[in-house]
Amino acid sequence: MSLIKPGVSGLETYAVSQDRDCVKLNQNESPDDLPPEMKRAVLTRLGGIPWNRYPPQEAADLTRRLSTAEDFPAEGILVGNGSNELIQTLVSAVCGPGDFLVTVTPGFSVYKRVAAALGIGVVEAPLREDFSFDVEDIIARGRGARLVIFASPNNPTGTALELAGVEVMAEAMSGMIAIDEAYFEFHGRTAQCLIAGHDNLIVLRTFSKAMSLAGLRLGYLLGSPGVVRDLAKAKLPFSVGALQQAVALEVLARPDLVERRVRGIVAERERLTEALRQIPGITPVPSRANFVLFGLRDLPASAVYERLLRGGVLVRPFGGPRLEDKLRVTVGTPSENDAFLAGLRRICGGARP
Repeated sequence: MSLIKPGVSGLETYAVSQDRDCVKLNQNESPDDLPPEMKRAVLTRLGGIPWNRYPPQEAADLTRRLSTAEDFPAEGILVGNGSNELIQTLVSAVCGPGDFLVTVTPGFSVYKRVAAALGIGVVEAPLREDFSFDVEDIIARGRGARLVIFASPNNPTGTALELAGVEVMAEAMSGMIAIDEAYFEFHGRTAQCLIAGHDNLIVLRTFSKAMSLAGLRLGYLLGSPGVVRDLAKAKLPFSVGALQQAVALEVLARPDLVERRVRGIVAERERLTEALRQIPGITPVPSRANFVLFGLRDLPASAVYERLLRGGVLVRPFGGPRLEDKLRVTVGTPSENDAFLAGLRRICGGARP
């Protein structure tokens, strides 16, 4: 008898290249680290915290700061060890044996991985040909679902669901609707304003993208206070360490820095998208995130990926239906983006590999 559940042992290992000896544009990270003075401020803050004691269980100071920054009740905020922990908390708290959740495809793979580990069924709702959301289809497939969860802007497509669509879903469905807004800063729109009128709506956020803290693992969710109070019961205690809380407080004290960096990434995203359009055989998908998915008409995506990597540029390859002919590139610094574009132009202008 296997010691591990078949639903877990049958999963493919989550693997993504973390090679840093290259122009790394494959994980949708911020191209900019925190400034040295902010790191020094964090160390000063940590110096006044007893390391032999557990951190504040509810991350009270951070929750209050988020409440002020988001103009949202502190009772409706739950902080976690990355939004991935909160996704797992949400699925485990909402879904039980015999239940299923709905997500979109192509979409973020973590939702399905968490469901498989917990023995929860998954129904996938395909995005339209242009990768836009089919709200009516999601609602139809979600009849009887305990949870509908997807990212908007979506990963890996970069497409977003407008607020009217979110509201239609929240009103039409009896289960929980969770919108993963990991990339919302680059879109400039959020479903947060709909939570007050819909107890079944949750918004997930992360510090990994716009706030440059992928290495710290920190996220939070917004929801109705009563719902969040119960979700907190399913989250592991003390999961957000003193270091994470200290860094987040410093970053939230510098909204000007985050906003300036977001503006720069959005400008580079638009420049990158237009440059991709000018390369023969390349079709970029209009993005509202910090990355661009693009299709390759004349060359195999796997071959282009390998040739870019040999040239010192790492992007994200995909497999499976609708993505086998596509690659995703994270928006980097201007010089990183130029290196990627130069490499892609060389490949697309050269002989077939």
